[in-house]
Amino acid sequence: MKPSFEFQPTNPFSTSFIAPSQVVYRFSHGANATSPHNVDSQLESLLAKLKSTRRALIVGPHGTGKSTLLHTFLPKLQRSYPQVAFHQLSNDPSMSLRKRLVERFRAGKRIRDGLMELPQDGLLVVDGWEQMTHLSRLRVARMASNRKLTLLATCHYRMPGWTVLHETRANSKLIRSLADDLLSDSPYELRKMIDGHLKDRPLTPKTNVRELWFEMYDMVEDANAHELKFHG
Repeated sequence: MKPSFEFQPTNPFSTSFIAPSQVVYRFSHGANATSPHNVDSQLESLLAKLKSTRRALIVGPHGTGKSTLLHTFLPKLQRSYPQVAFHQLSNDPSMSLRKRLVERFRAGKRIRDGLMELPQDGLLVVDGWEQMTHLSRLRVARMASNRKLTLLATCHYRMPGWTVLHETRANSKLIRSLADDLLSDSPYELRKMIDGHLKDRPLTPKTNVRELWFEMYDMVEDANAHELKFHG
């Protein structure tokens, strides 16, 4: 007999739940990983490290939480610097090579223009440093240095002369802990299905968690499309 499931009206893996601005970054996978005290303590350590340098990086593979960490960190940064300019860059693989190059040049110009409005000792934050052209990166870094600004960026690799503020990594315990939180209000059968899928997946420090959530989203949508019912 086919199991009886209850329709899941709200997909727990939709963008409204998994966007970097909606998730608190986890420095660990423990029970208190997202407690305000634990998160604030970790952010204070990062802030102290950032204050000791002029160029800092958050590095890590694709989809391992770099943007999420920036969004979690941003309120504290805004309270700690006279002014913060935040730029989020992205790469659209559906765009032609020519359009991507044009967008990279435009991104560099937007950041340079915004940089000129920052006061001395301000903070420039760039999420997606490698999305600018090499020349734009050099110019932005030089301008920030000349204006005595602090520069914080996310990148997939380390760079000479930059302090690594934090390195993001995924692991099976962390991913399953995140999934448990997203599924906390979901019916038992849905949680069981997702947990079984995650157990069958090889989850490594380089696992693209963002892409994994998109995959989970499709699984839930497929279950709903087949009118499966999830019991709470």
